[in-house]
This record gives sequence, structure tokens and C-alpha cells, in this order.
Amino acid sequence: MTRLNNKMLESDNFPFHAAPYEFKPGETNSAHSHEFMELAYIVKGTGEHQYNNGEYHMISEGDVFIIEPDIEHAYRSGSDDPLLVYNVLFTSAFLKADIEAMFSVTQFVDFFYVEPLFRNSVHFNARLTLRPQQQIEMNSLVNRLILECKDKKIGYQILIKTRLIELFIFLSRCYKEIKSPTRSLSADENIMHNIIEFINRHFAQPLTLAQISQICGMSPSTFSIKFKQYIGQTFIEYRNEIRVRTAREALTKTNCKISTISQDMGFDDLSFFNKLFKKITGVSPGEYRKNYRDH
Repeated sequence: MTRLNNKMLESDNFPFHAAPYEFKPGETNSAHSHEFMELAYIVKGTGEHQYNNGEYHMISEGDVFIIEPDIEHAYRSGSDDPLLVYNVLFTSAFLKADIEAMFSVTQFVDFFYVEPLFRNSVHFNARLTLRPQQQIEMNSLVNRLILECKDKKIGYQILIKTRLIELFIFLSRCYKEIKSPTRSLSADENIMHNIIEFINRHFAQPLTLAQISQICGMSPSTFSIKFKQYIGQTFIEYRNEIRVRTAREALTKTNCKISTISQDMGFDDLSFFNKLFKKITGVSPGEYRKNYRDH
């Protein structure tokens, strides 16, 4: 078994690293452990994960889990598609003081997901599966961490700590939601759930608010109100984030021209696509391709 040490992290003074890792179809990495903690987020694909010499269990897009120091584990990608994992690596002491300070002044924050990281007696191997709308937020949060870690612009260490705390708070809320008592979906919630799945499958088509609201049997104004109440975004905002998320993958995984990707995502206006992409990701499509092709 291989044991990875803290040399994989930036330095003793800043023990942190974040980067994507892609497993080819059918690829298996050997069982290993490490001195640091690993937060793993499955961005794309399916596969299996072995934890602490146990049996392999299935993992797929949207899964988030934490591997503690000195715990042996291994990944195995599915046979059909690559498995893309975002890894966030840090020592258990990296944010200890920050979290303790937050507890003293922010008692209402419920760190169901974070607290076990800072108690040596707890072995935390729970898995959280994010919903589609939560995956969009998670992708954005982790991509920002990866970009800061790569570029190392002025103040990046402060930003990384701030954004890592933001990430933990986000996961805390998601974790609390799935631990809360379940209830039956209302008729409106069931409609919204189905329409989200429809949008996720047909985001590149020229869907309009009028068409979607007609499918739901609602007026455009009623649908808009209920959709935003359920998702927290307008229909256009949600659809565009799906398009940009898929465009990010195309930029890093293909050699297609940006204009072609823009059209494939459902954007007829390249200039609008470029502006929207930068608004959501913070960089232009060309810069994004350059940054992530280096990994």
C-alpha cells in the first residue's frame, strides 16, 4: 500500500491543494492512504470506491465524501466513461482555529458535516449525494478553489480559506436537508422536480418560458414565481447555468471551436455566450480552456 505524505500539499505553512483528477474508463488506482484529509467530489461519470479495506461501493455524479488521514482507500472507474473527481486536500489543522472562532460567534450555523473533521475520535465516512441544483453550486465553489490554487494571485491564501469555509457551510446545509425527516412532495413540488429533470435533459434546445409554463399547465407568471420559490433562481438563470456547466466540460475535453460549443449549448449569439460564461465562472471561455488544459 502506498502512503502519500504532505509534500503533495503546497507547503507546511499552507497545507492545502485542490485539483481535478480523471480516471480513464476501467482504470483502477492502487489502494493508498495519506497524511492529509481528502474531500472528494464526483463531477462526472460512475465508478466504485473502496474505503478502509471494505468492499467497493458505487459512486456517481454528485457524490461527496471525506477520507480521513491514514485511511486506506482506492478508486475504480466504470468501463464506459471516464470518472472525473475533484480533490480538495488539506490537513486537519488547516482550518481548526477558523472553525472554532466561527462557533464562538455564529452559534446558529449547524456544522453537521464539518464538525467531525475536527474530532479525532470520530471516523467520518458518510457519503452525501447532491441534487442537480446543488451540484451547480458545488461545481462553482470547487472550481474557484482550484483556480485560486493554480493561479496563486495576490491574497489567494486568504481567499482559499474563506472559500473552503463557504464550501463546508454549503455542505452542512445540504447534509442537514437529507438528514431531516422526509415528507411527501406537494403537487407543485412534484411538477417542479419533473420540469428540472426535463430542463437538464433538453437544456440545449431553444426552450422558452412560455413553452415550459405550458408544459406545466401554468401561466408564465405563476410558473416563474413557483420555480424561483423552489429553485432560488429564475428559469433562464437555471437553464443558462446548466449550459455553461456543460460548456466547461466541452472546453476541456474537446478541441471544438468556442463558437461551435456556444451553438451546441443553445446560444446563437457568441458574444452573449462569452459574457454569460465570464459572469458565471469569472473568466472567459478561452481563459477557462487554457487554465484547465494545463492539468
